[in-house]
Amino acid sequence: MHKESGPLRSTVGFLVLCSLASSTVSAVNTAPPNAAYVDTVNKADVYLQELADARVVSGTVAVQKSGQLVYSNAFGFASEELDVPMKDGLIFPIGSNTKFFTAVAVYQLQEKGLLNVTDPVNLYIDPTDFDGLGTLGWCPVLHGKEQLGCQEPSIKQLLAMTSGILPSDNMGCGTPNSTWTANDWFWQYRLTDLKLSYGDVGGATGNFFNGQETMAQQLNAQGSLRQPFLFAPGEQYCYTNANFNVMGYVIEKLSNSSFTDYVTENILKPANLTNTFYWIGGQGMEPQGLRKNVVSIPGYLTTFNKSAEDGAPAEFQMVQRTPWWEGDTAYMAAAAGAMYSTMEDLLKWYNTFTTNPEAVGLTKASLKNLTMPIQPLGIPGLNASFGQGIVATGTKNVTNKLMYVGGIWGFHTHIEMWLNHDDPTQSDAILYFTNLLSVIPPGSNGTCAIKSPNGGSPIKLRSSACGGTAEDGGADLTTLVVDELAKMWNISSTPSDSA
Repeated sequence: MHKESGPLRSTVGFLVLCSLASSTVSAVNTAPPNAAYVDTVNKADVYLQELADARVVSGTVAVQKSGQLVYSNAFGFASEELDVPMKDGLIFPIGSNTKFFTAVAVYQLQEKGLLNVTDPVNLYIDPTDFDGLGTLGWCPVLHGKEQLGCQEPSIKQLLAMTSGILPSDNMGCGTPNSTWTANDWFWQYRLTDLKLSYGDVGGATGNFFNGQETMAQQLNAQGSLRQPFLFAPGEQYCYTNANFNVMGYVIEKLSNSSFTDYVTENILKPANLTNTFYWIGGQGMEPQGLRKNVVSIPGYLTTFNKSAEDGAPAEFQMVQRTPWWEGDTAYMAAAAGAMYSTMEDLLKWYNTFTTNPEAVGLTKASLKNLTMPIQPLGIPGLNASFGQGIVATGTKNVTNKLMYVGGIWGFHTHIEMWLNHDDPTQSDAILYFTNLLSVIPPGSNGTCAIKSPNGGSPIKLRSSACGGTAEDGGADLTTLVVDELAKMWNISSTPSDSA
C-alpha cells in the first residue's frame, strides 16, 4: 500500500480555484437490502455523510461480508464545478493498483514457458530497443562499487521492489531524510531534469499523447536503464515504478503485442472486467472516442484554516483542483499505474483471482507466490509487506489480507480483502475510491479535528489525517474510512466474524 509521491503527483499543470460553498449531497445505498445489517448500514451512512458534508470524504464505498456485497454507497461530488453528485459505477484512475495486473501478466508468461521469474531480467532486454546500451545489453553497475560489474536482478526482485533500480520517480529511498538534495550523487538523475530530454514527451503530439507509445519508448524517455543502481539486487526494499515499467517492456517483447492488447485479451476479458482499461494518452484521445462515466480529472483538494482559538477544530476554507500533469500516465505511470477501473470491477478482480486464479491463466501455486509477503514496508503502525505488485499481511506460508492504495492526480483507490482460507468465496473486503484529498492543520496539542457544518461541533479525526501541504497532495483519509467501516462490520484478521 503506497501513497504516490514525486512526479505521479506532479505540481506541473494549472490550478483551478473554486470558492464553492459547502453543500450537501445525499447518498443512495445501492447494495441489495440485508435485514441483518440495517443498523450498520444506517450507522455507516451517517458517519460518511457527516464527513462528506465537512468536505473530507468524496467517492464510492463498498463492503463485502462473507462474499456478499452488503454495502455500496457514494458521497460528495463527481464534479465540484457543476455540482454533479458522486455515484456508484464511475471509473477512476487507479494508479498503482495497476501493478498487480502487470504482475499477473508476468506470471501468465511464466505459465506459458516464455520466462522464469528467477531469471535475470537482463536476459530479456534487447539493447537495440534503447539508447546508450551499446551491443552488450543492459549492464547496470552499482554506484561506488563499479568494480563488481553488471548487476543482474531477477524478474521476481523487480516485482518485489528489491531490484536496486534507482528510484528517480519516487524519491523516498537512499537518503536519511527521504528527500533528494543537490548533495546526493543521484541528484543528476532526478526526472525533473530528464522530462523534456527524449522526443516529444512534453509536447501535445506524438505517441506520448495519442496513447501509442511502446514501453521501450517510455523507458527511453524515463532513462531508467541508463542509470546506476542504488543497491545490490535483493539487498533492500525500495518502491520505484521503473521496476514495473521494465516488466511492461518484457510483456510487450515476449507477447509480441502492446501492453494494452495483452492485458485486455489475457486478463480483462477473461475476468469480465468491462469497466477497466489501460490508457496512457491524453484525456479524450482514445481511438474509440470519449468514454462514459469517467470521473472528472484531476481530483480535488480541500484546505482548512486553523482556528485562532487554541484547541478549536479546523474550519473548511476552499476546494480546488489537485495540481497535475497529464503526461504522468505516459511518462511515469504506464505499466506501474496507468489503468482505470470502477470500485465494482476492482472488487470483482480480487474475487476472481482469489477464488478462481485459473480463470486468468494462473495456477494456485503462482497465486500463492504472487501474494506471499516478502518485504516489510516499514510503515509505522502497519504490519504489512510487499509481495509482488500487491501488499499482504501474514507469513510466508499463510497470507491473511491483501490490500493496496493506488494514488495519482488527487485520486486514491483503496482496497483491502480479508481472506477466508477455508472458503475463498466467503472473504471480506472494503473499498473506498476517492477524488478528494485534504490539507488540515493539526491542533497545537497534536490533535486533529475539523468543524462540523451541522452545528459546528468538532469532528475528531486520527492524527495522521492532519498535516501535509497543497504541494504534496495533503493527507490520505482512505485508511481512516476503511478502518472505521471494518469496525462497524466487525471485520478483522479473522474473516467474517459475526456482525
